[in-house]
Amino acid sequence: MAASVACATMAACATVPMTGPVVPGDGGDTPSDPYGGYVRLLPAGPQEGVGPEGLVGGFLKDMGSFEEDHKAARSYMFPELSDEWSPDGSVRVFGDLDAVGLETEVSTDGLTATVRMRSSLVATIDDSGKYVQSDPGHLLEVPFELAREQGDPEGEWRIQDMPDELILSQLDVERTHRPFNLYYLNPGSTALVPDPVYLPVSNDALAKRLLDKLVAGPTDWLAPAVHSAFPEGAVTGVVIDAETATIRVSGVGEVDEFEMGAQIAWTLRQLPEVEEFTLVVNGDEVSFPNADGERSDRPRPASDFWAPVSPSAISAGIRAYFTHDGQLWSAADWGSDTIGDAERVPGPLGAGDVQLERFAVSVDESTIAGITVGGDTVVTSFASPGAEVTEVLTDGTFTSVSWDVNGDLWVTEQTRRPEEEAEEESDEEDEPAEEEPTTDTDPAPEPGTTDLWLLRGGDEVVRVDLSDLRDRSLLNFQISRDGTRAAVVTEVDGQTSLQVGRVVSDSDGRVSVGSFITLGRELDEISDISWRSGDQLAVLGNRQGGTEQAFLVSLDGGSPAASAGTPVPGMVNISGAPGQPLVAGSDDGNIWITTDRLNWQNVVEGGSPTFPG
Repeated sequence: MAASVACATMAACATVPMTGPVVPGDGGDTPSDPYGGYVRLLPAGPQEGVGPEGLVGGFLKDMGSFEEDHKAARSYMFPELSDEWSPDGSVRVFGDLDAVGLETEVSTDGLTATVRMRSSLVATIDDSGKYVQSDPGHLLEVPFELAREQGDPEGEWRIQDMPDELILSQLDVERTHRPFNLYYLNPGSTALVPDPVYLPVSNDALAKRLLDKLVAGPTDWLAPAVHSAFPEGAVTGVVIDAETATIRVSGVGEVDEFEMGAQIAWTLRQLPEVEEFTLVVNGDEVSFPNADGERSDRPRPASDFWAPVSPSAISAGIRAYFTHDGQLWSAADWGSDTIGDAERVPGPLGAGDVQLERFAVSVDESTIAGITVGGDTVVTSFASPGAEVTEVLTDGTFTSVSWDVNGDLWVTEQTRRPEEEAEEESDEEDEPAEEEPTTDTDPAPEPGTTDLWLLRGGDEVVRVDLSDLRDRSLLNFQISRDGTRAAVVTEVDGQTSLQVGRVVSDSDGRVSVGSFITLGRELDEISDISWRSGDQLAVLGNRQGGTEQAFLVSLDGGSPAASAGTPVPGMVNISGAPGQPLVAGSDDGNIWITTDRLNWQNVVEGGSPTFPG
């Protein structure tokens, strides 16, 4: 009988939900079930008779329980601290509970004690939910002030003072938190921008907490690069009723209701249980005709109605482009082991009239930008018969080109500072020249010797402030399709690093790219990057000295890099786009694709395959 009961209980716990709407994504790998993998922690609570060190050790184990507003963690505290402690703000993440060091100092009367916790600091999750990995070697040190209950020398130890935050192991964060995107608008309101945050998924209030975060505004890091349709200081309220969310906004003047609805819709797409929502502005329900809801004021988050500001920033039927025999080609249907409809791009670049080392296609696929052989000129041309080639930048050493959804072209140029040129000339006069050893790869540019140019509309030239990278070599630069962030590969002392910075424009038209954060710390020898979607990068590199291969790196900061298929020898560039396979070029003149992230297939001869952007 006992065995039967146990089996029935286990079967009940293992029930897997088999219903719910199918939600289309914008190309990232956010799981359809955000609650998948969450395991409830059954805490032991404070044990009778333990000393200060044992109490703090038990507390650190039980802090990963979110049940009943952290009831288990509060049981280790005196009532006064338990009532005041608010763990809804920042989280400090340490490595392994078994590697935590606890140093105890007990007062002479034996009634109070200080326990200092020391461990490696893996990451922080700030008040807004942004996950930021710490630099290697950072130490986490947290003091816990303890006292005996009722001042009795035989009383139980309890915590009377500690930081007002959560202190969780990396395993606890993986178990209790999930990355979600909040969505805000780029400066031109032409695309939504994902703002990744980490939120706990322990109870049924997830939808409300997600929407509360949305209306409160973007994370501090992204805020200067985006804007929200929810006015600052507006009075808002969120109610979740069964499968419907109601968002009330009051005390505001004229607002863009479509933009507000789009932010809500794309944010709610991540939660399969919310199938419709209602937006109420100043007491009036907003009608969204053709939004596929039960009523016009109850649209579906997954409706195509919100596609005009999709985070993908590109259309669904885009083509991929590549070079062959000096000519520019494009093809559609890159969804199998072959391609279809391959043809030369109309215009002079497709005819091979101008030879290109590198190129990029505008997001709307109307214009090609390229760096000519030799790297000294940047040209543009319409992808149409009879078009002409226009030189937009000359007399430089240009290294990369990429486009955003606003039709702006971003170009990097390798430069030399006057003082460095003078030093080199002096050295050449004083010493005989020595023959440089030959290498298979070009040396990295000196730190601070890369300029960044923005060509608004493809022609108005603006110098971009890139001073945040002056202490490192810039190897690769790719603007996000929404135009708000840039992915870069940098090098310091021979070590490459993958970073993402935000794009900020001021009222005087000055532009900067800075506040870089590091991603994919486990990757080495990074050679190429591409924006696969608004919240995910495709990267060529290796993991801890292994074979070079393709990886997918999330912008949430906490997810490890994921393999994008069996390594293909000689890969030199990679490109991705929402809803499209990954494409890569190899040094033997072949183009490869993967549609399953397991295997790569060789599909055509050519080089430099790329999607628009």
